[in-house]
Amino acid sequence: MKAIDHCNVITDQNQKQLYSHIEPLFPCTVYTTDFQYYIHPEIPWHWHKDLELILVTEGSLFVDLGETTFTLQKGQLLFINTNVLHFMKKASEQNCTAITIVFDAELVSGNTKSIYMERYISPLLCCHNLHYIVFCSETDWQKNCIEHFKKACSLFTEEPSAFLFAIREQLSYICYEIVENCQTALQSSSSHNTIEYQRTKQLLEYIHTQYNKAISLELLSSSANISQRECFRCFEKILHTTPMTYITKYRISTALSLLQNTALSVTEIALSTGFNSSSYFSKVFREYMGITPLQYRKSLSLKNTV
Repeated sequence: MKAIDHCNVITDQNQKQLYSHIEPLFPCTVYTTDFQYYIHPEIPWHWHKDLELILVTEGSLFVDLGETTFTLQKGQLLFINTNVLHFMKKASEQNCTAITIVFDAELVSGNTKSIYMERYISPLLCCHNLHYIVFCSETDWQKNCIEHFKKACSLFTEEPSAFLFAIREQLSYICYEIVENCQTALQSSSSHNTIEYQRTKQLLEYIHTQYNKAISLELLSSSANISQRECFRCFEKILHTTPMTYITKYRISTALSLLQNTALSVTEIALSTGFNSSSYFSKVFREYMGITPLQYRKSLSLKNTV
């Protein structure tokens, strides 16, 4: 069992992240991210039911959680709660690398009806005041979490005897520290606008399943049963962009993958990603990428022959 290197995010059509856990019966994955291997140095908007821990090992990482943005520095550890929409990119010209552990909460709680789940884990998963935590070494309990994280990563790499027990123990310690030291947040009422947040995810789900068709603002807002004005407001507040800009960027992102991983013609890719003609697709692609789709594909071929 080894950590996965240079892992790109894999999502379904709704941008819910998909994982192939390293062991089917052990719902936990460790992987490294090195942004120098990315076509674009960013990880697109996505979410997943697993808990996520990310340690920046080089450079700095910009994180956008919708209503909150911040930059993680080298040595800082980030906890992201279940089903939290997030976007990341390297924060400067310097390269950024990170180590990530994603794991199902049941790994530390046992079954869904256990006392650990009922008393400790479920309140954490449902706490909108704890969508994320940034751990810094200046705070003792957070420093402990960073050390437990590093130990878990070492166990994945070294695979000592009965190491799965030890990995679960390290992740349990982190959950213990969070529950023990975040009682105020766990016991206070939610400050997060869950209706607005869920509306935004619903709008994204529509785009990610219908991007290959014509999408008007009217159709998009109707998919979430909201007004066009509210649709604009959700995108600008949560995702910091407009609906049409997001749709275009998503289509270009999908086209990049098709150019890289398929032999489809530019015309076929244009039509399959929602552009009404290859000429319009090429025009928009050039605006975003600085080169045409054919030039982009040719550049990939040259890289592969080096």
